[in-house]
Amino acid sequence: MTNGALIAGKSPHLSTGFFPHDRAVYARDNSRMVEVSDFFDRVDRRREEKGFDSDRALSLAVNGKPDLIRDAKRNQRLPKGDNLAALAKALDTTVDWLMHGTLSEVPSEVAFADSGLRWQGFPGGRRNETLPVLGTAHGGTVIHTDVDGEDADVEQTLFEPTQVVRYVVRPPALNGVQEAYAVYIQGESMDPRYRPGDMAVVDPRKPPQIGDDVIVQMSSNGDDEISCILIKTLARRSATFVELLQYNPPLRFRVDVRRVRRLHRIMTQSDLLGG
Repeated sequence: MTNGALIAGKSPHLSTGFFPHDRAVYARDNSRMVEVSDFFDRVDRRREEKGFDSDRALSLAVNGKPDLIRDAKRNQRLPKGDNLAALAKALDTTVDWLMHGTLSEVPSEVAFADSGLRWQGFPGGRRNETLPVLGTAHGGTVIHTDVDGEDADVEQTLFEPTQVVRYVVRPPALNGVQEAYAVYIQGESMDPRYRPGDMAVVDPRKPPQIGDDVIVQMSSNGDDEISCILIKTLARRSATFVELLQYNPPLRFRVDVRRVRRLHRIMTQSDLLGG
């Protein structure tokens, strides 16, 4: 199946003019970076306010390992994925405030479940505005292997699963589906299928099929920490790899299945309307 054939027949997804992360973010491959010193200044401030007497005590509360904060400061690297979310939770604040010092220090109301995140309540909005839009930011590029065995630059997206940037109206097809969520598209690698600022909605209950657009939650080293997501088209699956497509520039590439933590299908417009 060609890229063009996969594009044909797909309806565009809900788009919006709201760009919640159109500002400086931390990423090794992104020239617009969070100041690491400012990040750790905010961490130190909240650590003292919450009564942690040392970085070691805070690290143990985050992931049970004593050197997380010490090593991050020494290497001038921010915690990623699940560690970043757990750090915000331990400090009783939000990922956005730690990263940028903006929005509220008070965390959104989220609850964890074995099957993933579940969001509760109707914070500050109408009762039908219950679908959470989770935090994303452009994450630069990362090297993956294309189908010819050559290294290729692949656009990735930073993902902040405990940061709810807003709630939007829940489509009727998702009534009662607490695990459903949405993200804003960052970057142009899926243009013309998706453009920056378009919204992708996920129902984690439905397994993806070949040809579906997907959100691939990735870990760095095969552990449970989510380091980034890939928003691509599923082209092939095997016991050892997942093969994906992007469209701008056209690229067919593979990721090691050991790095894939979750593979979620993006709903089509027909799905959202109950078709």
